[in-house]
Formats: sequence, structure tokens, C-alpha cells
Amino acid sequence: MKKTGDSNLVPVVFSGSRKTKKIALTFDADMTYSMRQNIISRVSKGAYDRRITYILQKTNTQATLFLTGLWIENYPEDAKILAKNPLFELANHSYSHPAFYGYCYGLSQIAKDGARKEIRLTQKLLKSVAGVEGIFFRFPGGCYSQKDVNVAESEGLVVVAWDVVGGDGFNYNAESIKRNVIDKTTNGSIIVLHMNGAPNAPRTADTLFEIIEQLKNKGFEFVKLSELLEF
Repeated sequence: MKKTGDSNLVPVVFSGSRKTKKIALTFDADMTYSMRQNIISRVSKGAYDRRITYILQKTNTQATLFLTGLWIENYPEDAKILAKNPLFELANHSYSHPAFYGYCYGLSQIAKDGARKEIRLTQKLLKSVAGVEGIFFRFPGGCYSQKDVNVAESEGLVVVAWDVVGGDGFNYNAESIKRNVIDKTTNGSIIVLHMNGAPNAPRTADTLFEIIEQLKNKGFEFVKLSELLEF
């Protein structure tokens, strides 16, 4: 697996072994406080495009789903259903999807010394709601400092990023999403997409079937992160 280069640093995983054709398809289920409020006030229809998990099941494709705590609280029954499906494994994507470090795509800044709380809250929800012990953590927006990585590691989690960006966030061009994934995926790749649906990820489901089909035709095998990274 590819990690940060300095052996004195806690590693961040970007890919699996380049020696096999195994790859990991990962989906982030973002939810911020403003997204939750938009759902409550009916400005937004929701933050879960169920077509995505339907397509994954229809094509028998394994995936790892990074859930925020707010998302779990908003979709507890869905979280339980996903946890019981052997195609999927659930992982931690923070509680409220803040920027852990620096400017990060306009996300709200995390509270001072709030990293551990963000991580722990979602770990507890994964256990109490979905009944799973998550072992992977992904920083919102991929923004973090080494201090933040150390906190996640001290909580017993493996920090996972990606090496293939689908670019589906607020992107209405389905063809560009498909090309981003198809053209950049190689042995051991970790692909990041989103499962929120419109407006945050409006076209992901529209291109997912083709992405899966074309990558399988290239000989790639979709596996969960735990298999790709041998945990």
C-alpha cells in the first residue's frame, strides 16, 4: 500500500498493492449541519441517492462506504441495512464533515481540538446504530495535518485517502466523471465518489453502471478496503 514517505510519520493510505488488479470503490456520505438544515426545511430532498447502492447490488460490486455521523443519524435504518449487506463495509467520515485543516473547499472549520470528538462520535454511531466496528477513517475533503492523522491513529483507525478522484462533487457532466475514473484507475487504486445525490453529487448514479462495467471489462476486481489493504 502507498503511504506517506517519512517513516517517522503515521501513514495515510492512498492505494493498495500495484501487483494485482484489485481496486476499491469508495463512496463518501457527506453531511454538514447546513445540509441537515436544508433537509429539515425541505430546501433539499435528501442526502442519499439510493440508486447508487442499488446499482452496486445489481452488479454485485463490493464497496466501502464512508459515513458521517450526521448522515447516520438522518438515515439510521439505511445505515443498518447497508451494514448487513455483505457487499459493503462501513467506515468513519467524521461527524459533521468540517475542515480539519486549513481552507478545505469552503467547509466550516473544525472546533479547536475538535478532531477527537468528531471521530469518536461517529465511531459510537457506527457501533450503536449500524452494529459495526469501523476501522477506517477519511478526512473530509482530504484536508488534514499530521497532528490530525495522529489523533485518528490513536483512536485505532487507519486513515485512508485515494489516488483516483471521480470529481463528482457538484458536477453535472456525467461523462467527465466517468472519464476521470476510467482513465486514472490502475492496479490497487482507491476511487473516491459520493453517494449524496443532488445537489452535492447530482450525476454519480447516472454514470456508475458504465464505470463498473468498463473497469470490470479491463480485468479489474472490485473489493472492499479491508481486502485491498489486507486488514
